[in-house]
Amino acid sequence: MVARDDSVIRGSLIACLIFLVLSLALNFFLYRWGDVESQTAASAKDRLQTTQGEVQTLQSQSTLMKAMLGVGGLTQAQFEQLTSSTGGDPDIEAIEQNFARDMAYFGPEVDPQNRNYPALPEFLVNAIRSRNVQYGQARDEATQIRSQAESDVEVARKAMEVAESGRDQANKKLEEESSKFADDREKMNLQSAQTRDSLLKTSKDLTIVRKKIQQDLATFKKRENELLSTVNMQLIELQRYRSDQFETTQGLIKYVVRGGNVVTINLGSSDALRPGVTFGVIDADETRLQDAKIKATVQVTKILGDHRAEARVVARPEFRYPIIPGDQIYSPFWAPGRRVKIALAWNIDIDGDERYDIEHVASMVRAAGAEVDTTIQEDLTGLNELDSGVRFLVFGEPPEVDDDASAREIQALGKIKAKAKEVGVTVIPAWKLQAYLKTIDDSLTTPLGSAVRGRDFPPVPSKAASRIPNSLPKMFLESEEGIQKDNKILQP
Repeated sequence: MVARDDSVIRGSLIACLIFLVLSLALNFFLYRWGDVESQTAASAKDRLQTTQGEVQTLQSQSTLMKAMLGVGGLTQAQFEQLTSSTGGDPDIEAIEQNFARDMAYFGPEVDPQNRNYPALPEFLVNAIRSRNVQYGQARDEATQIRSQAESDVEVARKAMEVAESGRDQANKKLEEESSKFADDREKMNLQSAQTRDSLLKTSKDLTIVRKKIQQDLATFKKRENELLSTVNMQLIELQRYRSDQFETTQGLIKYVVRGGNVVTINLGSSDALRPGVTFGVIDADETRLQDAKIKATVQVTKILGDHRAEARVVARPEFRYPIIPGDQIYSPFWAPGRRVKIALAWNIDIDGDERYDIEHVASMVRAAGAEVDTTIQEDLTGLNELDSGVRFLVFGEPPEVDDDASAREIQALGKIKAKAKEVGVTVIPAWKLQAYLKTIDDSLTTPLGSAVRGRDFPPVPSKAASRIPNSLPKMFLESEEGIQKDNKILQP
């Protein structure tokens, strides 16, 4: 029983071993078969790819050939690629190069897609026709140019003949002119020598004249300096004589009549006196006019003779200072034989209301017998009219410097004063002029008609302190305050 079991096992092992050997043999044969099939498939794949490449190449060549024959077209890039093709087929490369060379016959105006062999003959025929037309036109133009050239040559030949004739005449004339030039040059050299001698003589004379002129200039300069010095001295004297103190009297009281209301003075028609002129009266013993007290004010009413006139009292004296024969009279606004000229600045304000009183002051000056020669404005209009014929320049108080306008006004006043000093005009402030005018202002009697007699309306003594001439502490209110104000205004 045991031996039987071992034989069964042994038989099973042998069967398994045989089966294993057969399986290995089968696997080996299958592996070898698969390897052979794989190599066969790879080889077929390579052949397929090669065949596809050849087919693609053939298709490209076919497309190129069709484009060369006019089927389809080539782009500019494809056309440029033909000259550098490296397909490996010498025949195809030769065809491509020949095509590129043949297509060069087309001009740049033909697009690449229109360049092909069927279109080339037509293009060449058209080009030949165009060249024939151009050749015909060129031949006609050449014939015309040839004819024109022959005509121009004939004209040039005739012109040359005329030029040769002219040249002969010009040569003949040149010889004549050369001979004449030689004669003229000889004359000119002679004249040049004479001119040179004359120039030397003139130069010597000019040197002498120049020296004499320099001497005369030195003499004139010296004389000019002397005259300028004299003028300056005369200006100083003129300023002194025409100072604002109204330096001298002009006449005397000869008679006092009608109770002291009418006087006779020693001025008349020969002194160019006219009615309306007003004089101040001072004592006969006064020697310094600037310190004298005003006794009264008289106004000329009638001219009686060459040196005789009648005047009425317009500002009455005090009882202790009566008008007596021999008293002196004066007026800063009158001069014998001429009318006194007064110049006014634009900034005169006599009542302190900050408004200019130019017209009012001018009327007062005219009433006193003077003449307003010019009124100088802030922009210096009228300044050029200021000359030595003007006796006084009257101006108001300068403003305080607080803005540009006041600074410009002060600058303008400075220029006016400098001009007045230059021409010898006395500069006085408005308050000093007003001091004199106050003695006659509002005291002049207004005429009532031609039938009215002066003795019927004698002047009434004024009780106001400002009407009495003796109320002035000095002539023209030269109080301490007034002098300080004057010095401040006149300070350069």
